[in-house]
Amino acid sequence: MLRAVYVRTLKEGVTDDEYIDAWMPEGTAREDYPARVTVSHSTVDERSTVTVFEFEGDPEHVLDDLGALVRPDWRDRVGALVEHTDVETIFVETVSYGSVEAPASA
Repeated sequence: MLRAVYVRTLKEGVTDDEYIDAWMPEGTAREDYPARVTVSHSTVDERSTVTVFEFEGDPEHVLDDLGALVRPDWRDRVGALVEHTDVETIFVETVSYGSVEAPASA
């Protein structure tokens, strides 16, 4: 499992729908998107976001795998909506366990 992680500050007034439309390939519906995507906003600054794409892929060919997930001009389109990007990287999952429903402490 690969995770593309972006920590960004959106420009004032940018909505999640505008942000998603900036990278979502034309003709692709959210329910058909070939990755799991989460967009989260900070509780102290609504414009501060963490976006995570989870997808199966080969770390050696990650750019090929990303091609199916974004528009060819995604960087320009997203750049027009973002004030700045603090993190932009790909992670390879090495350990996974638990669930959202798991108790915080026993």
